[in-house]
Amino acid sequence: MEQPTRILFAVLDWGLGHATRSLPLIQEACRQGALPVVASAGDAGHYLQQELPALPYIELPAYNIRYPYQNMVANMAIQLPKIARATIMEHRKIQRLIATHHIQAIVSDNRFGCWSSAVPSIFLSHQLQLRTPVPVLTRLANTLNHYLLKRYDQCWIPDRAGEESLSGALSVPPAGLAYRHLGLLSRFTNQSRNPASEPIDVLALLSGPEPQRTYLEKELLPQLRAIAGRKVLVRGTMVGEQLQVSEGLTIYNYLGSEALGQLLAAARVVVCRSGYSSLMDLSAMGKRVLLIPTPGQTEQEYLASRLFKQGWAAVQRQGDIHLREGIAAAERRGGLSAHQEDSKVEAAIRWLIASANSAGTRRNRF
Repeated sequence: MEQPTRILFAVLDWGLGHATRSLPLIQEACRQGALPVVASAGDAGHYLQQELPALPYIELPAYNIRYPYQNMVANMAIQLPKIARATIMEHRKIQRLIATHHIQAIVSDNRFGCWSSAVPSIFLSHQLQLRTPVPVLTRLANTLNHYLLKRYDQCWIPDRAGEESLSGALSVPPAGLAYRHLGLLSRFTNQSRNPASEPIDVLALLSGPEPQRTYLEKELLPQLRAIAGRKVLVRGTMVGEQLQVSEGLTIYNYLGSEALGQLLAAARVVVCRSGYSSLMDLSAMGKRVLLIPTPGQTEQEYLASRLFKQGWAAVQRQGDIHLREGIAAAERRGGLSAHQEDSKVEAAIRWLIASANSAGTRRNRF
């Protein structure tokens, strides 16, 4: 009997966004008869284990990224040694896993050390053109970024191509990079947008590394309690009491995809970070949104500014949030498109399985 193709999905533990966007790829691999092996760390790992309890799970070195300062250059500078060490450790572990778990292909969501010359290796990312506040640092960062990307057989871009792109300039491929566009990746792509609960006036979703997640929670909580209507806050953490209800505000620490999708379908306005995976989820559900980018995170600031200029979203800054006014501004905006384009995921996974099972297609690029 032919054994299923074993594909390692290595997911970065930098918030939950990498895990949520990898989920549709893993599920499609299961549908096509492959055996995914899931590897991650931290909350991302916990999320994937809860969503995919039947699949093998492996713990990878944790990046443990934190944003103690509003200056993102300073944040990354102090953590580069930790990131470099995690990358080296994960690369060594991947080589062992290929032998011990009979891995035949790898899909790495933004883990630069998860590749091998022995099996087809895919890098999943929209961050092909990094941005920093300093031009010379941007050039240096992209030189390194493009060098590392080209270690992989292909880069899979979770976005539409051309003018319909959600990520804009961030996902423009560098010369010489083998790539394909997958379309928007969301755990909610096939979920009904019909609400399964009573309407929610404001749904606030917190995410991302500490301590910025906590700073935003502390700023939002009193304002959520002060406005009228039904309000729900999902804290994006697995620590503390799971459910609290007071002053017309329901607070969850964490929700699985199905429960969160039901809340999104019922929400009139969503308040959240402008992380890319969150934007893909909101686009799949066609929501009006107030974006609050993480301070100093240039990618989120760019995406929020881009969507504001396009008339799709309202934007406010952490530390200067006026929630009532922001919600009103979001309602005047067009909202994120709920257009459900044909996904390219099925074809991408089919190609990967064929490549993994055919030694003659190693290093095949198209």
